Amino acid sequence: MYLPHNASRRRLRDAQRARDNRAEIVKAISTGQVTRRELLKWGVFTAGGLLACKSGLSPFARSAFAEVPTGTPPSPRFGAQLFTQAMPRLNLQQPVKLKKWINPRDGSLEGRFPKGLREGLNAKGESWHTDFSGDPSQWRNPKTNRGPVEGRPPGIWFAHQRWQEYFPQVAYVMSIGPVEKGIAFHPKWPDQKPDKVWAFNSGRFTRGTLPPPLIKARYGEPMITRVYNNLPVKRSQNGGFGRHETTVHFHNAHNGSDSDGACNAHFFPGQFYDYHWSTTLVRADMINRQATDRRASGPDGNGGLIHVPGDFRELQGTMWFHDHRFFFTAENVYKGMAGMINYYSGPDRGNERLRDGVNLRLPSGSELDWGNCDFDVNLLIADMAFDRQGQYFFDIFDTDGFLGDMLHVNFAYSPYFEVLPRKYRFRILNACMARFLKLVLVNENGTKVPFQFIANDGNFVVRPIKLDELDQQGVAERYDIVVDFSQFKVGDKVRMLNLLEFSNGRKWDREVPVKEVLQGKSPDPAVGPVMEFRVVEQVESVDRPGKIHRAKDRDRSRVPRRLTKQIPIVKPVRERFIEFKRGGGEDPRNGCVPECDGKEEFPWTIRVNGEKSHSLNANRVSTLIPRPGEVEHWTYINGGGGWDHPIHLHFEEGVTINRGVDFIPKTEKRVRKDVWRLRPGGRVKFQVRFGEYGGAYVTHCHNTIHEDNAMLMRYDILTDGDEVQSGLIPTPNPTPDGVVYLTPEVLPEGDPSTAVFRKGVRKGRKG
Repeated sequence: MYLPHNASRRRLRDAQRARDNRAEIVKAISTGQVTRRELLKWGVFTAGGLLACKSGLSPFARSAFAEVPTGTPPSPRFGAQLFTQAMPRLNLQQPVKLKKWINPRDGSLEGRFPKGLREGLNAKGESWHTDFSGDPSQWRNPKTNRGPVEGRPPGIWFAHQRWQEYFPQVAYVMSIGPVEKGIAFHPKWPDQKPDKVWAFNSGRFTRGTLPPPLIKARYGEPMITRVYNNLPVKRSQNGGFGRHETTVHFHNAHNGSDSDGACNAHFFPGQFYDYHWSTTLVRADMINRQATDRRASGPDGNGGLIHVPGDFRELQGTMWFHDHRFFFTAENVYKGMAGMINYYSGPDRGNERLRDGVNLRLPSGSELDWGNCDFDVNLLIADMAFDRQGQYFFDIFDTDGFLGDMLHVNFAYSPYFEVLPRKYRFRILNACMARFLKLVLVNENGTKVPFQFIANDGNFVVRPIKLDELDQQGVAERYDIVVDFSQFKVGDKVRMLNLLEFSNGRKWDREVPVKEVLQGKSPDPAVGPVMEFRVVEQVESVDRPGKIHRAKDRDRSRVPRRLTKQIPIVKPVRERFIEFKRGGGEDPRNGCVPECDGKEEFPWTIRVNGEKSHSLNANRVSTLIPRPGEVEHWTYINGGGGWDHPIHLHFEEGVTINRGVDFIPKTEKRVRKDVWRLRPGGRVKFQVRFGEYGGAYVTHCHNTIHEDNAMLMRYDILTDGDEVQSGLIPTPNPTPDGVVYLTPEVLPEGDPSTAVFRKGVRKGRKG
């Protein structure tokens, strides 16, 4: 863990030397100079995947201080005090309209960008990689002059599913690049060097910027998100960590696997990737197919609604997007490759004044027809660390997980945020690598401030839940709450505290009482104040710049007694048992295909239905969904008591049923989620129903260090009819010169048509 600021110079010197040495290892792995398997042979890693306790290398090695671990030097603060900078709002992205265009060459439907946007190439169903494969002299990567211009793999396998049905009406154009000049996490801190932070920004081949982006999407308006890779061509130019190949996962929208971002389809500097984010409402093929239910809808921009097919009970709200490059997700997300997306619907319109019998009128504002953010605020919270020069620092202690010693909100260290004495909605995202959070609001006397809990992982709870502290919030979980500041007067202050103490990346140690937190008694420097809310007389509108909202203005928002309807638990067609564990894996030569060709070894494994444990193999289908629409019950199992895992299921949400014999909080029971904390030695059972799209998806631990060390498995959904995804899609293996496809295999314990599957279900139930 991090040493205190008053540690002796000798201890800090020893710890810094160890940290510098480990940074060289991180850089060597990131740039492909060495593999984890080679480090294992050299004795740098232990057989269990831990960093070896060698003097001058490990922060936990014995030193001149005998039994006392050297620890890690604390991040310098350069005189920065708490709550001395305003919290930045996320960087709102502006869409551009796409026009339908029929290509006379082949009659295909394409989306044409507005003139003057300099995009050059239309958005279309099949990748421009297909055209490059037909004529390699054209459609080349403009930055390297090798390989195709689009990183999306070629051919029908990665053609956008249901392209004509959900044809994109708008496009967002962004780049991922080294951060531009003048970016710092606090005004007193040094500016970050370009390759220390890699982030998104608007436009084609632009430099990155902070704070992260925010996209406001709405049901009934499908979109293309075109992302340009403007990162350095050389892997070695990464500031010490991070991989310049990237892919973007929209967590947790219902999109085709071609646009999910987690099917090994990363792309290279100079290329772009068109993600088709369809805004499909779940169960569009099964429920409300004629789109007659007004609650299943999106705002039309003119006070009305766009009706869409699907189940209104499964409307989504608060989501995010982030890098998902296999084996380097932790480094890339930590570097800044992340943003948030708010989905708006008829019930969750983002307009607190409009009364149409559908709109819930939650706190938001009313300057715009939909998507008001004046009183609806995104909070992206994560931990961070810095080296002696104040540059962003990433340190893999071991394969358990990275912990920073400070928290940021929207990439600003310990900010304040001005609020009026009225109701606010906060969309809180835990964007850490391994650290869980437990958040509470307290007034100036240290008394807890009550609030209402309205959504979990972007899904409404049936009825608002009154709380005075949040449940533990695992990595990637989102909690939406409503805080009523009308109980305070102008000049009052409310602080958000983190109560959850860590000493390593395995699991939390304890929940620290508020009194101890306020006294600064925790050895974990990230326990304590996160941000401060200041009740003020007036604030400027972000939805209509120049307009001033005042404390005397009437608050027209409300939190209704019912937000949605309950989805019932029904008898499943089948059950599955998926265990997440350390060790007990296979021959390493079978692992991490096709990326590392058997040259790596990883400690984390996954076991399906009680059969043999496996680490990630992107060319292996661990679980096959043979027919969309069938209800399944899945049980996630933590195979050890010494750690905790936040498990994420891509593409679909599950309705939480139980946690075995353990307690289940009311914020989770019968609630739709896409990330579940397993708890040490715990389990969770949920109901899931796949549909709409097919192809390859994944489920994995969202402790991204665990994910990068192969605690991830592939599952495939087969579709009905003539869709390409009615069969298994091949596995792409991208290179700068193009993509090679591999033929995947299916594990029998994941295929319901096999006897091994049925036997394994019985075995898994016992486990």
